[in-house]
Amino acid sequence: MATNASEVRRLHVEPIAGTLGADISGIDLSQPLDDALIAEVRQALLDNHVIFFRDQRITPEQQVAFGRRFGELHIHPYIPHREGYPEILQLQSRADGPAAMAYQSNTWHTDLTYEAEPPMACILRAVEVPPAGGDTMWNNLHAAYDALSEPMREFLDDKNAIHYIAISMPADFLEQTWSAKQVERFHELTPPVQHPVVRTHPETGRKGLFVNRNFTSHIMGLNRLESDALLAFLLQHIEQPEFAVRFHWTKDSIAMWDNRCTQHYAIIDYKSQRTMNRVTICGERPR
Repeated sequence: MATNASEVRRLHVEPIAGTLGADISGIDLSQPLDDALIAEVRQALLDNHVIFFRDQRITPEQQVAFGRRFGELHIHPYIPHREGYPEILQLQSRADGPAAMAYQSNTWHTDLTYEAEPPMACILRAVEVPPAGGDTMWNNLHAAYDALSEPMREFLDDKNAIHYIAISMPADFLEQTWSAKQVERFHELTPPVQHPVVRTHPETGRKGLFVNRNFTSHIMGLNRLESDALLAFLLQHIEQPEFAVRFHWTKDSIAMWDNRCTQHYAIIDYKSQRTMNRVTICGERPR
């Protein structure tokens, strides 16, 4: 019996952890992708929250083109882009040397929640990986919300929190002579913004916690002691290993994650060079 082209090209999705994460095969991102296949990738992302592609030898142009199939691409307000490609962040780091925004990467966080419209998703490709170490973990913010007691969920459902990039700065930030100018720049480009503590996913309708260590300052309507205590509980709750998946990078592997319902943590346990190219897809204001 003849098989049509769409059936031949269907993705194979293999979950790799209990609450999120799946390996994707049956797709070559260097080739033109029809709308049906892109729709399958989007559905796999919605179902698994973070998806992984292996052995994808793609050019920067192809990575950008793949990202654009899901929406407008985001230009980072602070981190320099790869030369010639404003849509690509080239993230280079060593455990024993300077690392671009390393103090933000090796903490559980959701990307860019200090913006009014945080990204919808990110696509990260491994260009150069250490011989050992350098894994990344993601966790499932829907599962974290669902695991709370009903009274706690009801209490949180109408709460809002303030997110601001300055709280992610290292401990000695204010001691620097240039810190005042940098804070002024923060206020100009990305002033503090209000987001719901519990976000409803715009495509699936599922609720998930939307606070993180890097950028969430405080919960509105509570005094400082109450807010600090509640945030400490929520962040510790979110970071339980039962909600997480861990991915070991190999050269030319790609991770694509839904930034609306996950956090991630880049583990800095290596000494050799690690180079990653990231494309970020614009999102909408959380509701």
